[in-house]
Amino acid sequence: MIITVDAFLDALNLPTEHPYIPHDNDSGADFDRPDAPKAKEWSITNYFLSWKDSPSTSLAAQGPSSNNDCSSGFPMPSWGAKSVDAAPHAIAAGTNSTSTDVGFLEEISPCLVSMLHMNLILWAPIVLLICLRRLTKNMPSNELRKKYPDRLDDGEFGANTPSTSSKTFPQTTLKSAPSLAMNYLPTMSIAKTSQTAKKGKKQDTLSFFNFPTYAFSRTDSQDEAAISSPTGGYFTYIVALFFSAFIMTDAMYVFEFSQATLVIVHLMIITLGMKRLGAKVALYTALPVSAIAFYFMAHQDLNLPTFLPGLYYDENNSLVTTAVSKWPIDKRTYDDGRGTPWMMTGDTRTGLPFMFYKIPEIDYQRRWIPLPDEKEALVLDIAFPRNNVIESNKRVYLILHGINGDSREGYVADFVDRQVRQGNVCAVLVTRGLGDSPILGDNILHFARTKDVEAAARALKSAIREVSNDNEAPLLSGVGYSMGAITLGNYVATSGAECELDAAVAISGALDTREQVKFLRSASLWQPFITKAIRDTLLSSFGDKIRNKLTREQLTESIRAASLVDFDRTFFVPYHAFDSLEDYYSRLGAMGDFVSYDNKCSQGRIANVSIPLLCVHSLDDPIGYWGAFHDPEKVVHTGDGNTVLLFTKRGGHVGWPLGINPSLEAWSWMSDVASSFAEAVDIARKEKFKDSTKC
Repeated sequence: MIITVDAFLDALNLPTEHPYIPHDNDSGADFDRPDAPKAKEWSITNYFLSWKDSPSTSLAAQGPSSNNDCSSGFPMPSWGAKSVDAAPHAIAAGTNSTSTDVGFLEEISPCLVSMLHMNLILWAPIVLLICLRRLTKNMPSNELRKKYPDRLDDGEFGANTPSTSSKTFPQTTLKSAPSLAMNYLPTMSIAKTSQTAKKGKKQDTLSFFNFPTYAFSRTDSQDEAAISSPTGGYFTYIVALFFSAFIMTDAMYVFEFSQATLVIVHLMIITLGMKRLGAKVALYTALPVSAIAFYFMAHQDLNLPTFLPGLYYDENNSLVTTAVSKWPIDKRTYDDGRGTPWMMTGDTRTGLPFMFYKIPEIDYQRRWIPLPDEKEALVLDIAFPRNNVIESNKRVYLILHGINGDSREGYVADFVDRQVRQGNVCAVLVTRGLGDSPILGDNILHFARTKDVEAAARALKSAIREVSNDNEAPLLSGVGYSMGAITLGNYVATSGAECELDAAVAISGALDTREQVKFLRSASLWQPFITKAIRDTLLSSFGDKIRNKLTREQLTESIRAASLVDFDRTFFVPYHAFDSLEDYYSRLGAMGDFVSYDNKCSQGRIANVSIPLLCVHSLDDPIGYWGAFHDPEKVVHTGDGNTVLLFTKRGGHVGWPLGINPSLEAWSWMSDVASSFAEAVDIARKEKFKDSTKC
């Protein structure tokens, strides 16, 4: 069965313009929305900085800045240009009041601290490699040995030279540099090296790892400078000690390499220091650093995963079992070495992909979903196959983006581009108020709201039913990323048997967001950036609405929030009148009301899941907490067993980079795991339908 795009759009019957904003008025102003955005206009800075349109396309440039009544009887939008470029602390103050107590430095200080911490994490292995190279560097050439005859090959001072290896820095003196070196240069030893010819260049190898380091090779003049230096490698030793101690106490490195391995590396550096600098200098220097590191190791809770990666599902559910059997193992496997080897932790697998990947251009057709009870409308950006036909064996995807994104988000565009090339339809629901979409009333976004997803799913399902037969209808699958994954899972669980979707895939989300408060590393390292981004977006777009509902103290407190948990507590909870943060989070996740596994009542709404719901999560996710999935073996057996959990050991947060050059594959692993699961469910459903007709 073939369905044309025009027939599908006619069946969808959604307006191409905002139904509650007038497009012509007496002043001649045009309040129409701009065309669907282009992918190149989106960037990773959406996560860290508030996104602002160019003057030619921004609503601030097109809409009025005051709430005047229009001919339709509805208030005009209030996204005035006066607040778009204002700083949050200035917006909080209002136009006619003094500024708040929150200064600019106080506002961005959590991001600055996180940036410093993140740079230490990123550069730690590189700095350690360079330090190891220097500490294991062999003694210079014979010419240099003749220049310093008092140095023996074993690194000890000659009999006529007093040993001063316990000294760190030279005394103030007018002696020449070589004389200083002879009196105060710490002891060195010769590390064994292998030198092989490679394209006419000398290739050195670290004696302990047989690791080629010719890229870091130094010239003889640099060797001479090093050996004649009064510190004699002491600074390199200190840096190596610090970074080895640092990664010993970092949860991501411990999870990746194990704490025993990192302790061995630290002790190895101390051993190298003893040989190169002398026992007293090395041990006295290492003692305070190592003591602090081991103290933290003994007292800190690294909060490492307590369950193994793998696929968890209920074998008693026939539909899920059939879908899993039809799901290619290769499409759901990541920890077999296909990942990017030089991205060592979940932090790098999360952040670096955005710096390398190219976002494809998507030709969206924008439609608006009316919400008559609120006089609001939702943005639905739809991409169709290039041949303008939809086959019955293809699929329709409803996609939910991340916390501060829209249809231009990188991994969203990647998925859409791959699916439309395969003949599938993709509809991206833009969270109300994001992507510069207007909100006419005061009901701005919060992420516990599922009625918007329900409206979009109902519209798509209605169109599919109208243009196709039940046994030949394209499968409607939801795909959510990050916060969109949390909302998607919550919708599937909340709607239960009334769910309009046929399958759902939630990537890097969470089931019980109440557990997220325990993930302190995420709160201190990643969440300050995300918090500032969503706060700036909300305050710059809806500053007037926010000032009308929050007190000055509440708004000041939300600007000071350093994590998403703090921002949820100080902004979303008071603005939307939730009883508490616990109340908000209990409504936010699919397992937000979970109590125990004893019965369906105590299991909460997760027991109401009526369609195959796949949750994909990496155990090294530095943003989303693995503990939000509780016990996977028990979760998949809740209700009728429709929940499926896939955990990988590596991958990061909406990352999963592939190959040495990850830009070649971009987000293909995420896109393939979602589409292949939906296809497997589609095949399983059709087989089940055939079996039922035979009976």
